[in-house]
Amino acid sequence: MILSTPFHFLLSAVVLLGPQAAAGVSSCPADNPLNIKAPHDNVWKPLSEEETLGVQEWLYRQKELNLTQFAKAGLSDNSIWLIELITPNKTSVLPYIDSSATKRASASKPARYARAVLFNGGYSTPHVKELQVGPLPISSKTKATPFSYIYQNSTVSGVQGDGIFPFNSRTTYSIESAALDAFIVSFMTKIKAATNDLIGGSYTGSDTDKITYSWQGPNSFDGNWRRYWLFWMGKGFGAQYLSPTGFFVYIDTSGSDASKCRVFNHHRLAPRPQPNRRIVYNHQVYQSVDDFLNAWKGGSIKRGKKANLDDDKWATRDKMGKERPLDNRSTPRNVNFDGSRIKADREEGYVEWMGWSFYTGFNRDTGLTLWDIRFKGERIIYEISIQDAIAQYSGNDPIQSTTAYLDRHYGIGEETKQVLMGYDCPHGALTLNSSYYSDSTYSVNPDAICIFEQDLGFPTSRHADSTNGWYGSTKGTALQVRTMAAVYNYDYMFSYVFYLEGTVEILMGASGYLQATYWDGTQDDYGTRIHDTTMGSVHTHVINYKVDLDVGGTANSLQTIDLVQEDVNLPWFDEDDPQTKQLRLQKAWVSNETSFSVQGNNNNNGQRVLLIGNKEKKNSWGLEKMYRIMPGYHTIHNAVKGSVRLLNSAKWGEDDVYVVKHKDTEPSSSTTWNQQMPIYPPVDFSKITTPAESIDQQDLVVYLNLGMHHVPRAEDTPNTLFTDSRSSFFIAPFNYFDDEPSRDIRNAILLAQNAKTGKYEVSESGTGDIEKTCTPRTDFTPAYVGQIDNDLSGSA
Repeated sequence: MILSTPFHFLLSAVVLLGPQAAAGVSSCPADNPLNIKAPHDNVWKPLSEEETLGVQEWLYRQKELNLTQFAKAGLSDNSIWLIELITPNKTSVLPYIDSSATKRASASKPARYARAVLFNGGYSTPHVKELQVGPLPISSKTKATPFSYIYQNSTVSGVQGDGIFPFNSRTTYSIESAALDAFIVSFMTKIKAATNDLIGGSYTGSDTDKITYSWQGPNSFDGNWRRYWLFWMGKGFGAQYLSPTGFFVYIDTSGSDASKCRVFNHHRLAPRPQPNRRIVYNHQVYQSVDDFLNAWKGGSIKRGKKANLDDDKWATRDKMGKERPLDNRSTPRNVNFDGSRIKADREEGYVEWMGWSFYTGFNRDTGLTLWDIRFKGERIIYEISIQDAIAQYSGNDPIQSTTAYLDRHYGIGEETKQVLMGYDCPHGALTLNSSYYSDSTYSVNPDAICIFEQDLGFPTSRHADSTNGWYGSTKGTALQVRTMAAVYNYDYMFSYVFYLEGTVEILMGASGYLQATYWDGTQDDYGTRIHDTTMGSVHTHVINYKVDLDVGGTANSLQTIDLVQEDVNLPWFDEDDPQTKQLRLQKAWVSNETSFSVQGNNNNNGQRVLLIGNKEKKNSWGLEKMYRIMPGYHTIHNAVKGSVRLLNSAKWGEDDVYVVKHKDTEPSSSTTWNQQMPIYPPVDFSKITTPAESIDQQDLVVYLNLGMHHVPRAEDTPNTLFTDSRSSFFIAPFNYFDDEPSRDIRNAILLAQNAKTGKYEVSESGTGDIEKTCTPRTDFTPAYVGQIDNDLSGSA
């Protein structure tokens, strides 16, 4: 099966017409967007299945790589893990997309290259290798070179060349998962009687097992070793997340020889005794599987309260409680009486709406990206993309005290699945597919990206003037671009909201399950008890975004406006008037790369305005045309600094906003491999900001953080709520225009009071004020397809 494009269009709703249709009332127009042709090819479009297959087959033909077909490969073989597009450099893209249509035909479109990641377990020094393969499509000109120019550190001792990373920094791919599970079954079967007695279940690889496992991260500090803390919980809907047992095992899976996996003990590695971290139960540490088993047999184990693994109803999403009045009626829905106002080129992943336009891209690590974002024909933003996401926990047990996830490693894009229309997004939304390749499988998620116009429920602007007898209002609508990513227990909602007056909102929220832990009295300082033996641990989410602004071109500068208090006497005051205390604007241009806290005590009550724009471009009033970077819902940064688990791998999380100079060699604040290499990460963000370079009339990039400090509560059971977990930033025009840019909107009204009658009459009507009737859809059957996997392992 070859899909011509990962942006194949699909609307997953079954449409039935109501009884009014038979009475002669026409049905409402289809919600399909208007089909248009994109101004140019989407140079950021992910590799198609055909392109990906071509790269895979070409790599297998390169004998010097000594690759084993994935279906036949083991951990100690060389295999292909990932193939995806290398995003073309901005300096190569701009001459192409900024040329006129007549000149673009002769302009040089950036060549397409693939990033190929090899897990080379078959060498004496196993390693991960990244290659740049291209140009594409495959031809006699195609070659493979090390993909290293975006990394600060990509060499491994004992392996020649660059674009090389420690084998122990790899993701836990499917080949390893099978070997890992077999090893875990081997030692858990040995102690099944003990675990059945102490925690109410065993793990033997059987479908009847009552417990299952997961692990924390990072699993290394520098890539020299690879160790997992396993934690055990109930098996089944909800229980997998909310029924922890308080049983933990530390295992070592370093290297590429699965036969050497072992329950870990520092005594084997150190010349002098070290704290043992092999099996932990009820705060008791055992040096080996045998020591644990002997303690159980001898009766010396101090028993904890056993979790009730037979009662998981409370942890599921099954409906509970008395039905609320009128909840048997359906919820409100939007109806497009005139049809959709969205235009799209689905093949190219290009969208237009109310003066806005942009292209879409997608990748395995970070998911949806937006490119070449223009308002009224002028590019405001070159790129908006997620970079990484911290989830750092605290607690008095081996898991919560060692967990500091960087979700890019696990694949935010890989976990971006289909949205359910009518719930995740409204019926009738434009939907686009996502796609990625890993483990020799090309995966497509239908309807993974939804795009829809939203009634805001409040006007864009209004004024009621009772003195002069008039009223004016502009309807409030916005375009939402949304994905949902379920990264293990957490469900992230990522939205980009485009407003009529030129503002972009970057919005995220978190739902899903807590990574719960076993509750006892020693945990009270680290979270909240939410059930009999279950606790939600305090943790912090920090999601890092890249916003590459081009305000009036690529030559941009950063200005701050501080609101400072002044005491002043003015000549028109009476002699007995005291000094006036008031605010004064203190403006300054920032010379070098820097960071800011945008709210809270570090920013003096939010009294600082951050602006980016071109000093040479002015509006009609002589003011620099700028865009403001402004916090919306709560914005935060990581409160834990200096922990070895994120030592240098997530320096971007230590403040709210960073402004740096754009470089093609620094396309991201993080990498796939930073999770497992916090001491020596391939990208250390502090090296991007230090030494601080000039940002005066340079191409500037803003890195900003969203998220929350999550102190769990009983109401997080079974799922955390989007209601109060949302976080956002606004990118808003600031003197970029001469006046308010939504004045051209026709969906607005102006009323004037009749001097004789005193009644208000329509002076200027809105487009939507004409009475219109149509039969809306009366039934939508939820349709969920799930991920479509095409195994390419037999293609070469």
